[in-house]
Amino acid sequence: MNSKAMSVSLFMAGLAVYFVMTSVSSIEDEAKTKFGTDVTILVAKTDIKEMDTILETSIEPLVVPKRFVEPSDIAFNSVVDAKSEDFAIETKRIVGNVAVVSIKKGEHLSLNKITEPNMRTGLAPQVTPGRRAIALGVDETNSVSKLMKPGDRVDVIAVVDSGGNKVAKTILQDVVVLAVGRNITNNIARKLDVDASTGHAKARSLAEFDGYSSVTIEVDQAQAQLLAVISSTNGSKLIFTLRNNDDTDRNNMGVARVTDALTDSARQPAGGGRQ
Repeated sequence: MNSKAMSVSLFMAGLAVYFVMTSVSSIEDEAKTKFGTDVTILVAKTDIKEMDTILETSIEPLVVPKRFVEPSDIAFNSVVDAKSEDFAIETKRIVGNVAVVSIKKGEHLSLNKITEPNMRTGLAPQVTPGRRAIALGVDETNSVSKLMKPGDRVDVIAVVDSGGNKVAKTILQDVVVLAVGRNITNNIARKLDVDASTGHAKARSLAEFDGYSSVTIEVDQAQAQLLAVISSTNGSKLIFTLRNNDDTDRNNMGVARVTDALTDSARQPAGGGRQ
């Protein structure tokens, strides 16, 4: 190939590149006119469940045309680098909040999907209107070895002093356990620790902790008063018995005394026992 042909080929190639670049630039300009300039928003890096705590590892930046940004989206006015100070400040403001709805991976983070830990994310929404939540102190022996969990149903036996004699009576039947310690059904890992190796915030799940010293149950107001006076009386004790969640039977139980242990009826299992 002679030099003239080579020059013509190079010229045509350059011209083609020019037209391509011009076309791309024109498309970009048209897109910016139609959809707006690019901006950075925050999206879910992983699936976030309802009532999960938002961590640094839960979110990431995404560049999108401004027209695709919803009014409540957490967004910047321009394209922001993930290592910039502005991004760090905004991320710090979001981390530690709680998702009020489930957020799928890649979904935009918005202000109406998260909230600070408060009464909306605590126990109050789980209390039936007209009823009350009351916390009662427990130990290994009166709480089924602390094997109860939120959602379980229990009976409550009161052991009180009656004229110098101990008596026991089942005062509540089939009541729901709302919480054990600070572990509730919509458990929120409120405590954030800093991971020494990464420097990122890490949630410590309260659900993994079994060293609780109280159980919260749901009762009506009269029952709450009764429990309050028993639990604050010296020599009295409340004992929890765990029942199957499908067992909703309620029996009219009488008072049990120490002397009842000496009678034949006390030693005979209900229903005559197993043969």
